[in-house]
Amino acid sequence: MSLDIPAAIEDGLSRLPTRVAAILFVAYLVVGVLSTVASQTVGLAVMERLQAMLDPANAPPGGPGAMSGGASPLALDVGLAVAAVLFLAQIVVAQALGVVTIRTFVSSARREFPDSLSRRFGWVVVNALVAGFVVNVLIFVGGIFLIIPGIYLAVALYFVQFEVIVEDKNVVDALRDGWALTSGRRLHVFLLLLVIFAIGLASAVPAYLLGMVNAPALAVVAVSVVLGAVTGLVVAAIGSRAYVQLKPDGWAPAGEASPFDY
Repeated sequence: MSLDIPAAIEDGLSRLPTRVAAILFVAYLVVGVLSTVASQTVGLAVMERLQAMLDPANAPPGGPGAMSGGASPLALDVGLAVAAVLFLAQIVVAQALGVVTIRTFVSSARREFPDSLSRRFGWVVVNALVAGFVVNVLIFVGGIFLIIPGIYLAVALYFVQFEVIVEDKNVVDALRDGWALTSGRRLHVFLLLLVIFAIGLASAVPAYLLGMVNAPALAVVAVSVVLGAVTGLVVAAIGSRAYVQLKPDGWAPAGEASPFDY
């Protein structure tokens, strides 16, 4: 099937004013806070470790966290090893939430979560993480040679994780079938990604402006987390409904017994 971008946007947005989407929004807020804490903590720990290695005599007294000041208001007072574990843990949690979100928005369910939400959940989360890593590496390698190959790969492989999450495919099959799914429709997928990029860019503006006027760091972080949660939910909903459009007529997600809304 072809990709109708306005219809995907309209369909995706129609999934948001629901109890299910409200629950997901709260989950995105929690994960957003965890992600911010983890990234600020690991960033601060790396900076302190580098300063201690390059100039031990001027290393900040008081151990980890002494350099934070107002730049990293949510950074935890832990060492680099603990910070790295925390960062990896939030990646797994974020991916698990992504599986729940995509399975929900791809399904026909609107007023409750789909029955097949927990199907092979751990296996799917691990494979989705691996698939995302492989796709990002391929895009990075393509971008090293020229920007255009990287963009082309980002477009061609955009739905690889969807294949893992929705169809329970392994990484190899998902790469093959995700590539095939966008074949002949890549211009439309590229335009869809431009829309998604514009949404992400617009959501970053308020926090950027607050930073420009020297607003308190905690306020900047709070605005960034809230808008990031909204953006993540909107993008997931639009992408999920676009994915459904590209599937053959009569297709239903794995494990979904009924094609009707419930």
